[in-house]
Amino acid sequence: MSIIDSNLKVIVDTSVYIPYINFSAIHPCFERTNTFYMSAVVLSELYAGAHDPDTIKLLDKLAHTFKKAGRLVAPMAEDWRKTGMIIARLTKKYGFEDIYLSKLQNDILIAISAKKIGALVATNNKKDFLRIQEYVNFSLYS
Repeated sequence: MSIIDSNLKVIVDTSVYIPYINFSAIHPCFERTNTFYMSAVVLSELYAGAHDPDTIKLLDKLAHTFKKAGRLVAPMAEDWRKTGMIIARLTKKYGFEDIYLSKLQNDILIAISAKKIGALVATNNKKDFLRIQEYVNFSLYS
């Protein structure tokens, strides 16, 4: 898939939102007229790092906008099951430590959600998402 396709569905990863929120750093995915979706997992990660009222207010507005547009994507029970299975496989293959696995869990849920709606994942975290692609067939833009 090409990032210049105006009908492209995109889920933006936390690794893209944080520099955008903190430093107005524009990721190439924002320069196109794509159809954006918000992962509930990404939203949770953003709230976890929000420590000031202005950022929380911004995230509240972002969440409301995506929910109202019907573009808030949340993992289902089956997605969690698949995620656990993929984590077990990745742990066996790469020998990851527990602290890394919780972060990887969120990325797997984002990838599974993107696959379900036919969206591309825009990320600055290429390494982890390439490993996830070994087990989840989704499109990646990094």
